[in-house]
Amino acid sequence: MAQNKKSETNLKDAMGLVAQREEFLETFFRKGAEFANDLLAEVQELRDQISELENENAALKLQLASDDAIRDLLAKIEHLENEKNSLASKVTNVKREKEDYLDKFADVERELDAMANLYVASYQLHAAFKPQDVLSVLEQMLMQFVGASSFAVFASRPGEQKTLEPIHAFHCGHVAGTSIAWGEGLIGEAASTQVSYLADPAKPRDQEEPLVCIPMSLGESTVGVIVIFGLLEQKEKFVDIDFELFKLLAVHSASAIIGAGLLARESDITAGLTQYKSL
Repeated sequence: MAQNKKSETNLKDAMGLVAQREEFLETFFRKGAEFANDLLAEVQELRDQISELENENAALKLQLASDDAIRDLLAKIEHLENEKNSLASKVTNVKREKEDYLDKFADVERELDAMANLYVASYQLHAAFKPQDVLSVLEQMLMQFVGASSFAVFASRPGEQKTLEPIHAFHCGHVAGTSIAWGEGLIGEAASTQVSYLADPAKPRDQEEPLVCIPMSLGESTVGVIVIFGLLEQKEKFVDIDFELFKLLAVHSASAIIGAGLLARESDITAGLTQYKSL
């Protein structure tokens, strides 16, 4: 009987141990499973992080490639800008050289035109056969080349007191019948000194006051004076060709008038002799 009770007690103890063992194993495996699940979750999270980092790395690589392309593009743009600036500078230099060439060409044209006008003027003066023809040539020259609107030609008259008297007038009736003493006023002074007088056309003055006095000289003698009293409205100032023409008239007009007078006189004498011989 006592032995049976002992056996029952042992059996109960054994069953308790089994229950504890099973409870331990269940707890162990449950915690192991939970731990394994946690590990798996962490592994998955790490994998996600790795994937995210890989994506970011790929994006960074693309960004770097794009930045390199942008840098290359900016470098090309800068190079092209430099080339454009260089070409623009060359174009500007070419334009400047072209303008300089055109200016020089225009200067040469003006000089050639001036020389042509002076040649024509000289030729026309000496091609006249009569003093009146010379005066007509002077009139055309002063009108067309200088732009004179009123002028007169005074000739030297010898006598006890040398005087200057008008022999040709254009739109200046106030000189008719005048006689200017040698050395008197602007006209007489130009005759006595053989120095031309030129006033500024832009300054106000009396219309009967001389604007230009050009002594017609032959060596040391003064044959007369060309006097300009007014200019055309569009003529605001004298230019280089005007001064050159004044010099030409000062030197050649006197010889042209005297030469034409001698030629006319010789023609009259020859005509008289021819008429005499035919009688």
